[in-house]
Amino acid sequence: MERKTEMIDQIPDDPAAVAVSRPDLDRLLNPKAVAFVGITDESRWAHAVEYSLDSDTEFFFVHHKAAHAFGQRTYPDVRSIGRPVDAVFSALGAERTVDAVEQAAEIGAGGVIACAAGFSELGQEGVLLQQRMVEAARAGNMPVIGPNGVGLVNVGHHLHLSMLPIFRRRAGGLSAATHSGAMIEAMAAAASRPGGVGFNLLVSAGNEAVTDVADYLDYFADDEDTRIIALAVEKIRRPDAFFDAARRCLEAGKPIVAIKLGRSERTQRMAASHTGTLTGDAWVYDVAFKQAGILPAEDIDDLIDRVQFLEQLPRNRWTPVRGLAILTATGGFAQLASDLADVEGVDVPEVERLCPFVEETIPGGAVTNPLDITGFAGVIDGLWHKVLTEYSSAPEFDALMFSSQHAEWNEPLFADIEFAEFGSVSDKPFVIAPLAGQGGAWLERYRDEGIAVGNGLRGCLRGLKAMGSFMRIRPGSWVRPPAQVPALQRPMATPLVVAEGSMLPFGATMDLLSSAGIPTAPYHLISVDAAVSPPSFAGPYVVKLADVAHRTEHGAVRIGVDIGMLASAVDELRTIAHSHRLPATVAVQPMVSGHGEAFIGLKGDSELGPVVAFGLGGIFVEVMGRIEGRMAPMTPDDAAELIEEFSDTGVFEGLRGSTRWDRQALSRVLVASSHLAAGGRHWIESIDINPLIVTADGPIAVDGLCLVRTH
Repeated sequence: MERKTEMIDQIPDDPAAVAVSRPDLDRLLNPKAVAFVGITDESRWAHAVEYSLDSDTEFFFVHHKAAHAFGQRTYPDVRSIGRPVDAVFSALGAERTVDAVEQAAEIGAGGVIACAAGFSELGQEGVLLQQRMVEAARAGNMPVIGPNGVGLVNVGHHLHLSMLPIFRRRAGGLSAATHSGAMIEAMAAAASRPGGVGFNLLVSAGNEAVTDVADYLDYFADDEDTRIIALAVEKIRRPDAFFDAARRCLEAGKPIVAIKLGRSERTQRMAASHTGTLTGDAWVYDVAFKQAGILPAEDIDDLIDRVQFLEQLPRNRWTPVRGLAILTATGGFAQLASDLADVEGVDVPEVERLCPFVEETIPGGAVTNPLDITGFAGVIDGLWHKVLTEYSSAPEFDALMFSSQHAEWNEPLFADIEFAEFGSVSDKPFVIAPLAGQGGAWLERYRDEGIAVGNGLRGCLRGLKAMGSFMRIRPGSWVRPPAQVPALQRPMATPLVVAEGSMLPFGATMDLLSSAGIPTAPYHLISVDAAVSPPSFAGPYVVKLADVAHRTEHGAVRIGVDIGMLASAVDELRTIAHSHRLPATVAVQPMVSGHGEAFIGLKGDSELGPVVAFGLGGIFVEVMGRIEGRMAPMTPDDAAELIEEFSDTGVFEGLRGSTRWDRQALSRVLVASSHLAAGGRHWIESIDINPLIVTADGPIAVDGLCLVRTH
């Protein structure tokens, strides 16, 4: 595979960063020659060798004491092999693993799999040891999986280069990379059921000393045997590289489903002690994954449920699932399917034109979807065939699901067989859904015929939801590098020290917003002890202490002030400033009226880069408590999708006869705000634009709070 050049351990636009080549992973992940280091027939890791010996790979054994292992002579060290093996699997302790990495680089090995702990997760001594490993690997331009992980499993090539026990797995199209290595075994456990999921490559990233999740994701994008990707991540160390790899995966038609670990403060502390990784704001990950087209999962069972049909079905049978037909043989199953489809957000349309067909075909039939075929399916000759013919050809349905118990103790019925016969020749996905738990092993034969076999009714609906979500992802969805936006100069104004940090003065903040292309209300400043001068714009006015972060807490805002009351309002505010020891500069603005309010929050830097938060203002933010967002910079399509996420509120259409919101104007403000966040990424701590008043002339920012970094 082609090697790509990019920055390591530096922000991408840092001129001090040194470009180095990311090492090629192909030899390591698909090795033709493997050296096992530190493993003999009596080793607790012997199972890894015994399993792998059945592959067509050439093996070498390295041991400093034993003369033979697994019927072959051993080498005293890696250097003695004298030829560039593709993968070195080390079962040694931390310091001797570093020796193995150094020697592997000397002989031109394709890479090292290092499972040992005792590196950066254990403090300064481990950090130095890990740095020595990194230097050796980089000198040889060689990847390292780990350390402090569980290794690699290549299911298709029958290689178990891992400390994990041998577990059941079917060869297939799902490749996975995880920070917590045990997640690999959990994925296999969840997938080891009828239908289930077949695996290709399972990689434990560990400490990511040399090679990280972004590298594995980038490899999966080009790997012909990878069709779907699963991730369990604690922290993304190189966001630009990660999201570029995610973009390439989506462009290759490969869905990504991910679990974000470390969502709570407690699990963040666990991650720090486990892999030396401090994880950040889970909300930012949710925002970024959504923008990048990465589908979320909550736990391992949920992850496997969501990828199951994507892995089982060929690509030409994936559909947007805009119309799922659910067929059952009992009313209770139909009712539960309808309820859960609503909860999971799966489209199950009740097609009115099918009402006459249902009434004529099924005695007592009334609801077209989910369809309860009732016990008459086994009594009325040809009933099931007639239903399948009608429903499989209905253009309103782009997926069909048959839900029964399908348990181990149930014998295959004619209904199962005929459903599979229809599905095997259809271009639509056909899904057999056991109502609860796992289906019987006999269902495997249907998967071999191109029928998807699921795990529980909810799990099946989630699998269909994931398929539909992937097929509906907008082309061009991508978290773009913030360096696409030229860096902005920090304003020259001297920041004020407030409880929240270093705050730009009000005037400098409004000028910053305006220069970024965000429409702002005019303002007039009256400095300390200056005579009260009238503004150039007409009243009535809003008069407030300018350089105070939270004015309402001090009663430092006056509204509806006319020109005759301006002087007295200024005097009142100066008195408040004096008594509370606050800056006494007063800002005067016109009262801006509109038909709605929104707020925009910017963060110049997060664990994944600059981010924009957006929500409805006024009473809506208090009632709904809802904030959505996108990483910066945004495109107009990103902004339109962000706005669309609030369509369910009905606010944009104008409540109670009010004026409709101008979505395009709002989109322009969001895009401009995102460019401000990206351009000021090196010095903006945060900016609150609140309120953003929606007027007949478009959104207008009437206030802003900008905090800047002190370094």
